[in-house]
Amino acid sequence: MQLKALFEIDRRERAALLIAFVYFFGLLTSYYMLRSVREAMGVRFGPEHYNWLYTGTFLCMLLAQPVYGALVSRFSRRVFVPVVYAFFLLCIVGFLAVWQVPAWRDGMALVFYIWLSVANLFTVSVFWSYMTDVFDEHQAKRVFGFIAAGGSAGGLTGAALTMLLAGKIDIDGVLLVSFAFLGLSFVCAIALGRYAQQASARADADAMDALIGGTSLAAFRLVVQEIPLRWLSLLMLLSGIGGGILYLQQGFMVRELFADDALRAAYFARIDLLTNLLALLLEIFLARWMFLRLGTARLMTLMPLLLMAGLGALVVIPTAFMIGLFQVLSRGVRFAFGEPAIASCYTTLDREVRYKGKGFIDTFVYRLSDVLTQWSIKGLGWLGMGVGGVFAVGAVMAGVTAVAGYIAGRQHEERIARAVNSE
Repeated sequence: MQLKALFEIDRRERAALLIAFVYFFGLLTSYYMLRSVREAMGVRFGPEHYNWLYTGTFLCMLLAQPVYGALVSRFSRRVFVPVVYAFFLLCIVGFLAVWQVPAWRDGMALVFYIWLSVANLFTVSVFWSYMTDVFDEHQAKRVFGFIAAGGSAGGLTGAALTMLLAGKIDIDGVLLVSFAFLGLSFVCAIALGRYAQQASARADADAMDALIGGTSLAAFRLVVQEIPLRWLSLLMLLSGIGGGILYLQQGFMVRELFADDALRAAYFARIDLLTNLLALLLEIFLARWMFLRLGTARLMTLMPLLLMAGLGALVVIPTAFMIGLFQVLSRGVRFAFGEPAIASCYTTLDREVRYKGKGFIDTFVYRLSDVLTQWSIKGLGWLGMGVGGVFAVGAVMAGVTAVAGYIAGRQHEERIARAVNSE
């Protein structure tokens, strides 16, 4: 269904859509090449210390936000989008250099974990901001599922390459392959600028490369003042709780089941492989139909409702198999439906919100959710609550997340209706 839709779109959209697909493919192939390595390093550091890893990541995100805001304010999209990817490419070169000095490798583990956690959110957030700037709210329902499939195909490729190359190349080889795929995304980000205007159905498409302006700290103001951003922020804050609980328990489970980093990395690669395979199948066969049939609001409730069911089941059956199963199901549904649906909500907001507000929510608020979740779990443990109780709390919060998602989606649908009625 989704592949057929590719040939039914307007001819003017095809080049931009194919470039966007490859762009996201390269981005997530690069990330998933490194993700399993990062997860193994995190388990070595100790799941009981995840709260400190997340706190460090959050502080780095706090420092990075004003820098990103300044880039968006002072440079056109044609400049600041490639600059973001160029910076992270240079970081990979830096890690390659550090890896050549054996004495520095242990210290690299902590820095690498935090860096990748920051880099992933920024690169993906900038990508989806770019997509919401190119495609309007009506195009989003048709094409965002296909674009998301590029990311899932990349995740599938990255995880598969990690498994195939495990034991055959060292981490410097993994970094080189990851560098090549991120470089592909860098090229696509530049190339997409040539086709964005002709592909867009926006009335202001000719102003796409105009300077956005504003201040470097405008994102904080936007989130406080704009009602849609408040709900999207709440959705992001709440959505990290259930996933964070699963992630922490998975870390403890992996440490008990596997003795060394190579086996742990292979396990995480298998989970990523299954997750992205599920997401890809959903995106190809169901995403466009679900967008058009259910609408944004109902689509945004699917992942939290599934997570609520999964965490509820884990209260009764807290096994390693069940944890892995619901990791795959919840993340697969999030990638296929949740993230494109949330991204589409920004298509009806202005350009400053698309880049600054969205970037703030996708990075700062997301990592704030991680920090609050990990420290809250720590606190519940100090109070004597067991794993089953933590799963129960997560299930309740997932239910609240579904409500927040529905409200944010309804607001988006109402903005579309008002725009249609005013024409």
